[in-house]
Order: sequence, then C-alpha cells, then structure tokens
Amino acid sequence: MPTGTIIYIVGPPGVGKYTIGRLLAERLGCRLLDNHYWLNVIFSLVEQDGITPLPKAIWPLVGRVRDAVLETVSTISPPQWSFIFTHSALNDPDELAIFEDIKRVSQRRGSRMVVVRLSCRNPDELARRVAMPDRRLRLKEANTVGARKHALLPTLDPGHADTISIETDGLTAEDVAQRIVNELRI
Repeated sequence: MPTGTIIYIVGPPGVGKYTIGRLLAERLGCRLLDNHYWLNVIFSLVEQDGITPLPKAIWPLVGRVRDAVLETVSTISPPQWSFIFTHSALNDPDELAIFEDIKRVSQRRGSRMVVVRLSCRNPDELARRVAMPDRRLRLKEANTVGARKHALLPTLDPGHADTISIETDGLTAEDVAQRIVNELRI
C-alpha cells in the first residue's frame, strides 16, 4: 500500500468498523481516526446511554471538532502518513457530506482514497454486536431495535471508483481485515 493513503470505512453501528480499523492500522502502519475520535469529545459532556437519541444541537458541535481534525490531517500531518477513518453511515444523502469532507482531505494531501463498505445483513447478528458491553464504554450506539432495522438498509455508497464492499456475516474481524489488506495490495 502506498504511503499517504486514506482508507474510509463505512457501515452501520455494530458492523465492526472500529475493530477492523484497529486491525488494519496495526497491519498497515496507519493512524486510526475512528468517528468516535471526534464524537466522544462532545458525547462525554452530555448524558447519553447509547439508545436514547441525542439532542440535535450536538451535531453542529461534533462537526466543528471533526472539521478541526480534518484540517489538521490536511495541512499539518506528514504527507507520508496513512489514515483510516470510520463513519457510521447508511445510504442517506446527508451522510455524503462527511464522505465529501474526507475526500477533500485525500485530495488536499494528494492521497489515494479507498472506500470500504461493510454490511451485516443478519438483523439478529447486528443486534448482538451493538449490545456488547464494551460499546457503551466507548460511548457507541447500543440500540438493538435500531440495529435490526439497519441490517436491512443499504450501506452508504458514495459512488467512489476505488471501493471494497464486504458482507461481514459469519466472518471474524481478522478475516475481514485480511480481505481488505489483500484487495489493497492489488
């Protein structure tokens, strides 16, 4: 994998974005910027249980933190560094704005950008994953009813030419990470 690459992992809550991103960061020498890297700065300042919807006033504040992170990556981080971003995103036009922001980071850095679309089509499996206790420690979504619905919805597809799509049902995080590594080296 060339240095300076941006890997953008998208999928519903519980699909394994953070776990797989961590494995990829270790194997590829990338820096992981999980979406909770900027979410938890704000989430930790409000009462949240991972199930009850957060106040709408939170999202512009989260956006400001994310913008600061992305600006730093674009303008100050060494150009040879590679980054893995995660984004909990279903195929919703509003979610494309975050993809476009990260795409601009890639363009400003002159980096290759690879989109990795993860899905889990088994509603019970996705619900089991979001109910794991360690998710609450990281202030992640834990809504099993929502997870069952998310399993039936399409993952964000930004229409990027360099995209890897993987259905994670029945696969370990290690299996998924290895598939991604194999495809990145092609």
